[in-house]
Amino acid sequence: MFVGLRVVKTSVAIAFSIWIARLLHLEPDHFAGIISMLAVQPSVYRSLHHTLSHMASALAASALGITAALVLGSSSLVIAAVAFIVMMMHVRLKRTASLTLAVIVAINTIGTSDELIGGMAAYNQFLLVLVGMTVGTAVNLISKPIHREREDVLLAKSETMLRVLLHYIQIDLQAEQMTPYKPVMRLQIEEVRTYIESGKSVSQLVREDRWLTRGSDGGAGELFRSYETMAERIRDLVKALQKADAAHPEAARLIQALAIVIRGQERMTLHGRRLPLGLLLRALRPSRMTRNPGQEEIARLFPYYQAYEALADYLKELEASRSAVVARPAVKEAPATRLRAVLRGKLVSR
Repeated sequence: MFVGLRVVKTSVAIAFSIWIARLLHLEPDHFAGIISMLAVQPSVYRSLHHTLSHMASALAASALGITAALVLGSSSLVIAAVAFIVMMMHVRLKRTASLTLAVIVAINTIGTSDELIGGMAAYNQFLLVLVGMTVGTAVNLISKPIHREREDVLLAKSETMLRVLLHYIQIDLQAEQMTPYKPVMRLQIEEVRTYIESGKSVSQLVREDRWLTRGSDGGAGELFRSYETMAERIRDLVKALQKADAAHPEAARLIQALAIVIRGQERMTLHGRRLPLGLLLRALRPSRMTRNPGQEEIARLFPYYQAYEALADYLKELEASRSAVVARPAVKEAPATRLRAVLRGKLVSR
């Protein structure tokens, strides 16, 4: 079983937090370990943000708790009333991320007020939060989360799968059949979208921690959004072809058009070369072999017109993403074996 770095850092933070709490004679010392878990976030930015937010909430909750305990006592009704006030404050201020911690601190402050003199109960709880959050953030900062590699892998998977989907359609056209949208292609598109959504989340983490390296890399969020649009254009392409005649001569031209788009995508994504967009868009048009087509011929050509339109929009989005590809350091090339294996499985299943 693989254990991630974040799991290891959380364990280290818990151990150090409890150790420091015991050195300072803070009770209950294990509470500092629990708090440290909240500080180990996917990005350093989030760790610092959560630390400041939780510290402010803990300070307010401990102050409110000790005030209520000294004035009204520590009965269950007082504890419930203080917890209610703390929750209302956080909901009103839209700070619900710290709500649970604040309620726990308030309850612990009142609960220990009989054992500790004066405001020591509040001071004790605040120090526990301070120790846990500080240690957790320090551990996360010493060993910074690394997301760029995951982002590269997800980019490569997303881009490769987009080409695979186009290959699927091309293979089916060569076999004089149309790729069924349900359930095969829909599931494949949803798989690509899963990669893209994961990539967008990881890209957000890369962008958050950009200030640590003073770099200009803001993540690949723009590329993932382009791939998301391209996946939807493939969906439109497949849906348009559901009503197309696979035996129509226009199918041969669409096969060639798909090959051109696939090669163009490979040239741009893997080698950073510019696409001759104008020439490609002119190629993505149905032929005009019949000067005055009848109603029946128009009906047979219409799905191909829709397919070319979806393919042209796909190509425009691909070209629009070129600036992000060029500005970004080289993305790891998708393994050719994966692409060949997927296509070989497609052909064998026929």
